[in-house]
Amino acid sequence: MQRLFDDLQLGSIELFCLAAEAGSFTAAALVAGVTPAAESRSVSRMEERLGVRLFARTTRSVKLTDSGRRYYEECRQALAQLVEAQREVMGQQQQPSGTLRISIPTTYGHHRILPLLPAFRARFPDVKVQVHISNRNIDFVGEGYDMAIRVRAIPDSGLIARPLEDAALVMIASP
Repeated sequence: MQRLFDDLQLGSIELFCLAAEAGSFTAAALVAGVTPAAESRSVSRMEERLGVRLFARTTRSVKLTDSGRRYYEECRQALAQLVEAQREVMGQQQQPSGTLRISIPTTYGHHRILPLLPAFRARFPDVKVQVHISNRNIDFVGEGYDMAIRVRAIPDSGLIARPLEDAALVMIASP
């Protein structure tokens, strides 16, 4: 998809809607934290780009034209949809859900990770955890893994690595 709007145009749509709701460039500017002149210039640029007058202006008031009223209704609906999309995405981030695929080495997995899974499941009941216990290196993209725990440095610099703990390696043998 190509970009149809730049940041300035999206901001102008928001400023236009504020002016339409307030019935005043000055009141809209106050709400938006810009100067009345900046509000007026923003609407003028929008009118020039669209090739239509959105407001009928007098020295004391601004009033939407018929075209401005139709444009306002569409823009208000589009902005409301954007706000709702943000709320929905942020709500999903507040309560994790979905499937988490993890690859972990055999010994570390059995002794350190698997005992922690019941508490994780209790805290995040909407997350389904699939654990692959193996010492084999996995292909994240090809095999669909979200994360892996490894005891050595990773050769692929395109991955993000975070240390979990400092564990000393020891050699143990029978007498």
